[in-house]
Amino acid sequence: MKKEKLIDFGVLTLRWYLIFYMISYGWSKLTLSQFGVHDPSILEQPIKDIDSFYVAWHLYGRSTFFNISTGILEIVGGILLIFNRTILIGALLVLSILAQILVIDIAFTTGIHGVRLPIRISGMILTDVLILYYYKEKILVAWKSLTNGITTKFKYKWFIYLILPIIGFLMDFLIAILTMPIKMLFDWLGK
Repeated sequence: MKKEKLIDFGVLTLRWYLIFYMISYGWSKLTLSQFGVHDPSILEQPIKDIDSFYVAWHLYGRSTFFNISTGILEIVGGILLIFNRTILIGALLVLSILAQILVIDIAFTTGIHGVRLPIRISGMILTDVLILYYYKEKILVAWKSLTNGITTKFKYKWFIYLILPIIGFLMDFLIAILTMPIKMLFDWLGK
C-alpha cells in the first residue's frame, strides 16, 4: 500500500470514528436518554451539596428543546461527515459542537468523572482537526474566497465609524421594540 493511500484510509477511518460518535450522541439526545439524574436521592439534597455534574445533567435533561436541537445538530454533523462533498462542512460543524461539549465537560464533569470525558472529547477534536488538515488546500481556497474583497458598498466619513458602536448599542432597543409582538404572542400562548 502506498503512503498516500494509507493516509487516505486513515483519514477515512477517523471520519467514521466521528460519524459513529456524533450520530450516537445525537440519537441519545433525541431519545432523551443522555441527560438527567436517575437517582432521586441526589436531587433530594440541598443544591449546594450536589456536585455540579448532577445539577447540569438534571437541567439539561429537563429541556426537551435543548436535547432535540443539539441531537439534531450532532446527527447532521455526523451525516455531513459521511459524504465527500460535505466533509468540510461536517468537519467544521462537528468541531464547533465538540468545542462546546469540551467546555461543558471541563466545567461540569471533572468533579465526578475526573478528566476522562474532557480527554475523550479532546481526542475527538484532534481527530476532527486532523481531518481538516488533510483537506487544508480546499480550506485555504474557501478561506480566500470568503475573505477576499469583502467591504461595505459605500465609503463613509471617518466620524461615522466613531459613532457606530453607539448605534450598534441602540439597535438592541430597536430590535426589542420590533420583536415585542412576538414576545407578547409567546406570553399569551404560555397562559
